[in-house]
Amino acid sequence: MNRRRAPSNGRKKPARKKPIPRKPVTKPAPKRPARKNGAAKKAAPRKAAAKKPTRRAAAKKKTAREQLVRRAARNDRSQNRRRPTAKKPRHRKPKRTWRERAAGAREELGGWLLARRAWVRRGGQLALGGLLVAATIWLGEQAVRYAHEADAFAIREIVIDGNHQLEAIDVRRAARLQIGANIFENSAEAARNHLLQHPWVAEAKVVRKLPGRVRIEIVERKPVALVALDQLYLVSEEGAVFKRLGVDDPVDLPVITGIASERFYDDFEYRKAILLRSMALLQDYEGAGLAKREPVSEIHFEGANGIELFVGDDGMNVRLGNGQHRQKLRRLRQVLERLTKENTRPSYVYLDNVRSPERVTVRLP
Repeated sequence: MNRRRAPSNGRKKPARKKPIPRKPVTKPAPKRPARKNGAAKKAAPRKAAAKKPTRRAAAKKKTAREQLVRRAARNDRSQNRRRPTAKKPRHRKPKRTWRERAAGAREELGGWLLARRAWVRRGGQLALGGLLVAATIWLGEQAVRYAHEADAFAIREIVIDGNHQLEAIDVRRAARLQIGANIFENSAEAARNHLLQHPWVAEAKVVRKLPGRVRIEIVERKPVALVALDQLYLVSEEGAVFKRLGVDDPVDLPVITGIASERFYDDFEYRKAILLRSMALLQDYEGAGLAKREPVSEIHFEGANGIELFVGDDGMNVRLGNGQHRQKLRRLRQVLERLTKENTRPSYVYLDNVRSPERVTVRLP
C-alpha cells in the first residue's frame, strides 16, 4: 500500500558538494648520480631525455582545471548561498594596572630620550641658559627698583672741598643735589656736568660713597682783572672773560680800559691779543716785585701809543709804551726805590721813549 508521506515543514538540506577530482602528483624518484667513468658512460645506453613541459602546455592545464571548478560550482546551487563563517576569537589583552602603565611609559620615554640624548642635552643647555638670563634680568630690575625707592640710599651728607668764592649751598644747587634725595637719582657724571656749567667752576669731581654720602671737589676760577666794556666783566688768569660782575664778586682788581667794545665782541683775534697782553703785563709786574708795593688799579690801552698803568693808592701814572715791558718795569722799581730813600714820590713816570728806551722821565710834585 502506497502511503504518501506528509510534507515536512523543514527546509531541504543542500546537496553535498562533489569534490573535484585531482590527479595525484607523483614525484619522480631521485636518480643516482652516474659514476665519473668515461668508459661506463660510453658503454651505457643513452636514455631519452625527459621533455620539460612548455609554458603553453602549463597554461592549458591551468585553464582546464579552472573550467572544472566552474562547472562544479554551477551544478551546486548551494554555492550561491553565503555560508556562515565562524568568528575568530578576539585575543583580549589583560588589563594592566596604572603602575604597570606608568612603568611602561617610563621605559618608552627613556628609550626615546636615549636615542636622542645629544639633542636633548643641547636643548636642555639652551633652556637652562635662557632661564638664567631671564632670572638675571629680573633680579637686576628688582635691585634697581629697590635702590631707587629704599630710604637706606637717601643722601645724608654732602662734603664740599675747594670752594672759596661760592657758598656750599650754591655748590649743591649747581650740582642739583640735596639732602634727603636718593643717591641714585643723579649720577656722578651728570652732577659734574651740572657743576661745570657754573661760571665760577673750572673743574669738578663728584664721588658717591654708598649708602648716603657724596663728596664734591671743585676748582674755582681765579679772577685777576676786570674788563670795562658796556659793563664790567671778570677775567680769569687764563685770559678768559667768564662772568659779568655781580654784587658779591670781588672788585679790588685792576680794570682794563681803552677797548673798543664792538671790536672786542666781533674780532676774536683782537680780543685774544688784548687779554693775553694784559695777563702777561700783570705777571711781569708781579715778577718785578711791584705788585705788593704799588698795586695796579688800571691798565689803559692807548692804541698806537701802547700801554699805561695807574698804580698805588694815589693813581700814579706810568707810561710803558710798546714792547720791552719787563725791562721797563725793573727800571721803574729802581727809580721808585731811589725816590723812596729821598722821601719823594713822583706824580708820573714815563718809560716810553722810543729813541732812548733806557731813559726815564719823572715828574716830582
